[in-house]
Amino acid sequence: MKTLIRDLLARTRTSLVWWILGLLAMAVYVVLIYDSIGAMSELGDLYRSYPPAVRKLIGDVDITTLNGWMQVEFLSWLPLILAIYAGIFVGSSISKESEQGTLDFVLGLPVTRSQFLLSRLVGGLVNLAIVCLIVFAVLTAGVALAGHTPAPERYALALLNAFLLASALMAAFMGLATLIDEQARLSGITLGGTLVLYVATGALKAAGAPDPVLWLMPFEHYHAAQAMSGGGLPVAPLLLLILAAAVAAGAGLWRYNQRDV
Repeated sequence: MKTLIRDLLARTRTSLVWWILGLLAMAVYVVLIYDSIGAMSELGDLYRSYPPAVRKLIGDVDITTLNGWMQVEFLSWLPLILAIYAGIFVGSSISKESEQGTLDFVLGLPVTRSQFLLSRLVGGLVNLAIVCLIVFAVLTAGVALAGHTPAPERYALALLNAFLLASALMAAFMGLATLIDEQARLSGITLGGTLVLYVATGALKAAGAPDPVLWLMPFEHYHAAQAMSGGGLPVAPLLLLILAAAVAAGAGLWRYNQRDV
């Protein structure tokens, strides 16, 4: 299984680098532009005039502070970007293997179906962790270089929440990959589904949906704004994301062992 993971990470290294560079460019830009915006108080008034549902989805924070600014302009979008990456990764590492016929060769080796699928999931989680760790380092260093006092504990909590949310969605996408062998089709479904879930979360908030309904929305369990405001993270949503990832992974493994390949 270690060999499978190393092979997968080697084959996805180039694409991962481009994703990281894009996110880092965005993070650096958001940090550096903060001091160049003169009328932050007016920007804060404008942000507070947004509908409450929008502010809750993006982050109901004080945008006139650097931490609030980074939440609204960068961290609020990070789990959406990570989820899109997760869908593309799963499609290229699982469905593509079946579509191109290379899965037959891999399973002809002394490798079980469970080992193959778990190697793909672990490889994806490692990539997500690498992205989050590098973003953490860049935010911490970038804020210090810009002449402000970094808050690494807040960044760490926000990125931990983003990682757990993306991990749960990756595990769910892996389950879909056991049903869909076409890479393009799976990538389209995961991309569309991710965007629908994100928009639906805001729509349900605006409609005043009850909490049990909102808890079914993955993006409802992202509380980076609370972490960036110094309030920490609620434990229950984090545990729910971990449980959801475990259940989705277990269901995907069961289905993969039942299907014909």
